[in-house]
Amino acid sequence: MLHQLSWKVGGQQGEGIESTGEIFSTAMNRLGYHLYGYRHFSSRIKGGHTNNKINVRTTAVHTIPDDNDILVAFDQETIELNYKELHADGVILADAKFKPVKPEDCEATMYIVPFTATAKELGTTLMKNMVAIGATAALMNLEDTVFQSVVNEIFGRKGEEVVAKNMDAIAQGHAIMHDLLVEDGKAEGQFELEAGDGQHRLFMIGNEAIALGALAAGSRIMSAYPITPASEIMEYLTKKCRKLAALSFKQKMKLLLLRWRWVLLTVALVLSLPQQVLVYR
Repeated sequence: MLHQLSWKVGGQQGEGIESTGEIFSTAMNRLGYHLYGYRHFSSRIKGGHTNNKINVRTTAVHTIPDDNDILVAFDQETIELNYKELHADGVILADAKFKPVKPEDCEATMYIVPFTATAKELGTTLMKNMVAIGATAALMNLEDTVFQSVVNEIFGRKGEEVVAKNMDAIAQGHAIMHDLLVEDGKAEGQFELEAGDGQHRLFMIGNEAIALGALAAGSRIMSAYPITPASEIMEYLTKKCRKLAALSFKQKMKLLLLRWRWVLLTVALVLSLPQQVLVYR
């Protein structure tokens, strides 16, 4: 068994790459593992390569490794840009839809999995990320039920049928990956981790930590425009400010100053240009 696993998912922005990473990492967190992740975005509204790399460990982790164990690819560009991180025993899980080609100098094993086709059979191609989660579960020797609570939280408000379909997509991905491993003369669990300690730990992305810090410093008014990669700052503050019975606005700073100049509170202005966050008092 392993004490550390490096996992990466990649594709085009808008394909659910972020949600795939969120589902995987949240489930690992609830099993008691330590996590560290890094998200890559293209500087555009939609499209362009994006990936999410997660390092899972049984002990404290403060960075991501240079190498990678599992690469989930929803397009060929993901393979081309990231395959050199894979070590010789690494695995590529590639969607059959784009007819993947493994680079000649890549020593890792590539499995072609019908993520999109399987999801389509279940009702919508949007569930291809859940099929990929199931395939990952087979490699890690995880029970599908590990992801049940996460799926319930994300899709529960859409009804039991939607939750059931997403869990079915995970099960289908797991079964397909099992068969591919059998054909290759291998068993499930190549990347099985030692058991986590089961402890509950605070789990948040960097943007949420920035927002939490602003609240801790006394910020109670927020003006922002949603744009990657800083949208989560606005979203986190909006939810938490409501719970604190505080004032929260999305208007531009100019309007805020004109209408609320008399308010003697800390004002957090989130100018969501990439990598730029300003806090005003």
